[in-house]
Amino acid sequence: MADDAARRVRYSKVAIILHWAIAILILFNLATGFFGDAVPQAVFAFHISSGITILALTVIRIVWRLTHRPPPFLPMAAWERALAHIVHFCLYLVMLAAPLTGWAMVSAYVPKPQPGAAAPAATPSKPRPIMIWGVIPLPRIAPITRIADQPDGAAKLKEAHETFEARHETIGWIYIGLLLLHVAGALKHQFIDRRRQFARMGVGKTPAEWDRRT
Repeated sequence: MADDAARRVRYSKVAIILHWAIAILILFNLATGFFGDAVPQAVFAFHISSGITILALTVIRIVWRLTHRPPPFLPMAAWERALAHIVHFCLYLVMLAAPLTGWAMVSAYVPKPQPGAAAPAATPSKPRPIMIWGVIPLPRIAPITRIADQPDGAAKLKEAHETFEARHETIGWIYIGLLLLHVAGALKHQFIDRRRQFARMGVGKTPAEWDRRT
């Protein structure tokens, strides 16, 4: 009986694994994205691989969420429940938008000329392939790369890259705001409302499990 009650409160093991895997990768990407100049290049090199992994895991998580009913919210005010739905929905959006704009950035990347080299040609040369975790090649987004085939393609591709870069950074700031709301809500429910919110994501015991021990 207690096991059944715990399962009704706690997310499934798959959902918990996806949640924490995505969370760790998001924190890594936010740190390397905003402090890229301060981290070693060897570390920053994994930023793209991590981003594409977030995209893939988010798609899996959305499919899992649509095909497996999540546990009900713990008791809370109606406005808190509405805010939680909004924050969760927006988090899913940015978990898709951030990697996609990053992918668009690398698809529009124009290699910088070396000091003393000749001015770049109107049509840029093909950049080196990008490998995800050093294993899987990441294809560039074809409609973006075809910008290079237009007249003055290098300049247009550079402009596209800067546009995607600005959007990517804006999404990063939105990410931070949503994460702060998400974490603040979890902390409130855990420590102020005393609802064992952490146990829903596998951290600690659910109320039913505590009752079984006592």
